[in-house]
Amino acid sequence: MSSGKIYDENARKRLEQKKFLQQMKKDIENLENKIKFSKFSNLKIGTIRNLKISLRAMQLVAPYVLTAGLIAGGFKLLGSYPFYRDIGQQNLNIMKEFDSLGNIRYEEQYNEFSGTSDILYFYGKWEKSNDGFYTRTVEKYKLKGLTEEEIRGLFEKEKITLQDILGVPFSSIQESNNNVSEEDIEKENYFQAIIYWENKEDYILIRESVVENIFVSILYILITTLCEYVALSIRMSFSNFSFGKCLSEIKGKHQPIDSSTLTKKLEIKRENYNRLMR
Repeated sequence: MSSGKIYDENARKRLEQKKFLQQMKKDIENLENKIKFSKFSNLKIGTIRNLKISLRAMQLVAPYVLTAGLIAGGFKLLGSYPFYRDIGQQNLNIMKEFDSLGNIRYEEQYNEFSGTSDILYFYGKWEKSNDGFYTRTVEKYKLKGLTEEEIRGLFEKEKITLQDILGVPFSSIQESNNNVSEEDIEKENYFQAIIYWENKEDYILIRESVVENIFVSILYILITTLCEYVALSIRMSFSNFSFGKCLSEIKGKHQPIDSSTLTKKLEIKRENYNRLMR
């Protein structure tokens, strides 16, 4: 072998050794930096890991939380929250009864009336029958959002004209009585109207009863459980999402730095580096 080839081979080996030592030096410096900033790096890794786990946890519970929230909102729209005794506003309810004879009567209460439909009554004149009873016709008409002034205007109408305006009566009966006062017997046909409304400026605050809230809460639990089961079935049928698998992947990808292991690696690399440098 010529001296030129031997020289080139030695030069190549020295160059490779130099590069190897430079790489070892860089590795040592990297290890030193990792150990030096391990606490900060672990804090960063832990933050990212926990953030990703939290996002996956939100993905896991989101359908169920949304379902429960929507149902709770629906209960609130219907008037009551589960597990909480609501304080509600109860407006003053007013019933006014007036007729074509000039009589007027009011009833006011904070509880709701049993019926709140505005109704117009037509009372026919009492007629005596052969059996000694008095009979008359009583017809009921639904008032469709008419004002009191418009209702009073109906008092001037004839019965036939009234049907043209309000339609066929929803109730028509023959009333019989064997004991009618002379005053009532002398009365001609007349109308009576009953209307309802709320005074929203006059109200009281009431707290929902314990029994009502328990009933609402139990109903909420039953409906929510059923809907949550439906949501779970849909997820299992149409999604391959696995929280356990995602959790394992996140933890495997974001492992914390083990300072003791890095320190041992650093000591070994330093020893090897110092030995090669001799």
